[in-house]
Amino acid sequence: MLRTKPPTPKIILRQVAGWVLVLPLLISFVHLPFPFPFRLLLELGVIVASGYGVRCAWRHATPRVAMFALIVTLLNVISMVMLSTASVLKALCIIAWLYGYPYYSSWVYWNF
Repeated sequence: MLRTKPPTPKIILRQVAGWVLVLPLLISFVHLPFPFPFRLLLELGVIVASGYGVRCAWRHATPRVAMFALIVTLLNVISMVMLSTASVLKALCIIAWLYGYPYYSSWVYWNF
């Protein structure tokens, strides 16, 4: 019979979600008045913190939570490279704004 891990405690789930989802989202809203390299260093720090969340998940959580953290971290890296934001949540908002705004703005303009 297969041995399964007990369910992940809520405190570990909160830590992993904080390191992998919430911290990158909060840092993506920070606007620094400094030149280009400091912004890049801040985003790289967010990716490192997200990697720490993956490490924490691999040590203390179930494999599902660990894979979720790994996938979100990889999506954070992809969004940092493609859209210059280290948060996949903000990247989704940017994409939705780019594709949805023209349609809804003209609808609001012509219907009101």
